[in-house]
Amino acid sequence: MLYQAAYAAEVSLFMTHKDDSYNHVLKYTGLLGGVQVFYVLMSIIRNKFTALFIGTWGMGLADLYNRTAELIGNTTNFGIAFSAVRHLAELQERGEQKALTLYVKLIRTWTLLTALLGAVTCLILSPWLSHLTLGDYHTAKGYALLSPMVAMTTLLGGEAAILKGMHRLRRMAAVSALGALLTMAVTIPLYWWLGVHGVIPVLLSTTTVVFLLNLHAATRDFPYRVGLFSKRLLSRGMHMLKLGSAYIAAGILGSGAEMGVRSFMVRTSSLAEAGLYTAGFTLIVSYARLVFVAMDADYFPRLSAAGDDVERRNFAINRQIDVLVLLMAPFLILFTLCLPLIIRLLYTPEFLHAVPMALCAAGCMFFKSVYAPISYLSLARGDSFVYLVMELLYDVVFVAAVIAGFYYGGLWGAGLGLSLANLFDLIAIFTVYSWRYGFKMERTTLRRCVLQFGLLLVGLFAAAQPIWGAKVALGGVVFTVSAGLSWDLLRRETSIAARWTALRQRFLNKK
Repeated sequence: MLYQAAYAAEVSLFMTHKDDSYNHVLKYTGLLGGVQVFYVLMSIIRNKFTALFIGTWGMGLADLYNRTAELIGNTTNFGIAFSAVRHLAELQERGEQKALTLYVKLIRTWTLLTALLGAVTCLILSPWLSHLTLGDYHTAKGYALLSPMVAMTTLLGGEAAILKGMHRLRRMAAVSALGALLTMAVTIPLYWWLGVHGVIPVLLSTTTVVFLLNLHAATRDFPYRVGLFSKRLLSRGMHMLKLGSAYIAAGILGSGAEMGVRSFMVRTSSLAEAGLYTAGFTLIVSYARLVFVAMDADYFPRLSAAGDDVERRNFAINRQIDVLVLLMAPFLILFTLCLPLIIRLLYTPEFLHAVPMALCAAGCMFFKSVYAPISYLSLARGDSFVYLVMELLYDVVFVAAVIAGFYYGGLWGAGLGLSLANLFDLIAIFTVYSWRYGFKMERTTLRRCVLQFGLLLVGLFAAAQPIWGAKVALGGVVFTVSAGLSWDLLRRETSIAARWTALRQRFLNKK
């Protein structure tokens, strides 16, 4: 009876914070998402000049280099940047400063070792990578020069993990904003000066800038220390490698899948066509990702803290889905309606061929906003096998769907394949995680998802209309309804309406 009373009191206390949960999710989505908006604005300017100076061919080459470096980094970093966050957050919660200092030293030691491994691997494999991706050895030197980028990306992941584990979200936001500004300031002059030959210098210099910013932010709490020759310290890091093994395997599979799709496009079509796919992918996927920025930094630690409490886990997941869907649906509707204008603004008219692909791919981000919060369950539970199997399943379907779509339909087929692959992932994750972890989607959450998806389909139909009048009229109505439903939930479940009223009143009083 005493246990039941204590449990009931705990549930009651938890439920009293039900409204605060929406506020919490929205707060950190807003903080990091707001920074991402600034990042996107900087990217818009950067991509505009990049398109002008190096064209579709150059953008295709830059993306291929990026994906290859990402694949090598994911293959050699052992997932330390992800696996370290969980234990850091636990030590921070308990206030064990001495253990924290030692664990940070452990993280930096292992990230330095894996960074060196990544650089050497990239250097050795550069001729093979050139032949694999482009069918010749002309870019072998370029791949070899990516070695420092691979190393710094791994080191950057370690410093970012420290900031996440210590919950330094505001500092992370500041670093992200400054990094976006400096990246733009470096990229534009180099591409103007060197053209396509500036791809490697741009990748190296921008990675260096972002790494140094994260290093500076993390060393404010913990001065940089490593123990490369400490057997005790090295042996204690084995648990990180074990925990991160599934994450790293999933990263390898994901990067390999992306690289495989782009290599197929280059070999069967052209590098310019791959550049158009990259532009469409960037427009829909990369810019829409700003909605997900709080997932790793805030949501994952909260879900992990729920432990074996199924009710608390389901509550957190449903709230996260609600917020992601209510932000994603209106964003996608408005974004797709304005795509032709956005492409002219961000790129050049030759990139307008990416519009059909982007429209067909829009569904993938909506599906992701539903299944992403659920997919974190396996990581929060430390169930690496399930996580790896689900990632492998998605990657196989992704490659098959996108390649088949591109083969039979060109760019728009690739976009449709991307959406269908994510729909499959949603169904698979929902089915498996409901059975294994007891996940249940609330009826209200399900209704919101279905309603907003229906509105998104109508919005995409409007965006595909060739007549501007019909597009604006129908699309405007659909966007208004979608945004109105989202605002209604925010108004009822959070304090955003009260804050907006107070802000408006303060402004009026000043006048």
